[in-house]
Amino acid sequence: MPGAPRPGSIVRMPPTDLLRVRDLVPDFLACARRSGPPESWTSRYLAGHPDVVRALRRDGDWSDATGVASVLDGLRDRAADLAARAETVRAALPDAVAAVAGALGWSGDGGPVECVVLVGLNQANGWAGELNGRYALFLAVEQLGPPEDLDLLVRHEAAHVVHDRGAAIRDWPEHGVANALFTEGLATQVTAELDTGRPDEAYLWFGRPGHRRWLDECRRRWPEILRRVRADLGATDADHHAPYFLMRDSPLAGLPKRCGYLVGLTAVRRLRRHYTLKDLSTWPLPRVRAEMAEALTDLPPPRRS
Repeated sequence: MPGAPRPGSIVRMPPTDLLRVRDLVPDFLACARRSGPPESWTSRYLAGHPDVVRALRRDGDWSDATGVASVLDGLRDRAADLAARAETVRAALPDAVAAVAGALGWSGDGGPVECVVLVGLNQANGWAGELNGRYALFLAVEQLGPPEDLDLLVRHEAAHVVHDRGAAIRDWPEHGVANALFTEGLATQVTAELDTGRPDEAYLWFGRPGHRRWLDECRRRWPEILRRVRADLGATDADHHAPYFLMRDSPLAGLPKRCGYLVGLTAVRRLRRHYTLKDLSTWPLPRVRAEMAEALTDLPPPRRS
């Protein structure tokens, strides 16, 4: 039959078949035009999306209705800007998700990637998180950077979502140091291979300027960072995870914040010499732990790009 795929070949699906977008920004804007007490913001804004509310409340940030309403109320004067940002995101999503799907060899098994576009709490710009039993992509428009850097963020977080389709990473320890090094390193490597020619700090900070000094400090302190990471590789608690992946301080801090992203990227690049991105995205957790332990052995610092 003309046009039928060859046996065993990957069917390249159109970008729209790989993606389902839920844009909650219009709901926010509708609330912004109404009067009423600030406390009613939370229930009105997300009233039609109870599954999203449950997902957002997992970490407690969206549980204080009065506090959430106050933050959202402070964003109501940005209605035109937020609407324009949402339009930019919707336009960028199909090609960005399709590019990640191609890089990781995912043809759409299990249904399209779900992306929730929303007005957040002025905290994170984008993240991958569990929604209805598997990872979804969340993008908070009020925190997004310039359009020329948007694809870096979208591709990074979409890589987590597609990685979940191949390895169910949602079931891995939330604060596991070994698996976080691997998942963040892989997502960053995907963005680097899809948008070549930028310095490493651009991929690691989604294009935001001013992080060359951070990269240089990580390289200067590489032996110390690597020693700490290897000692903590089996840890799965929040205090050991935080120094490597979060911006906030932890009881075990003292390293450059988010240095685990650079370590993960450098280790994944070592693994990438022998494996395809698709291979890496299907490894189960025991293999990830073993391969990361091996990759971190005498791992040289990243070259200055």
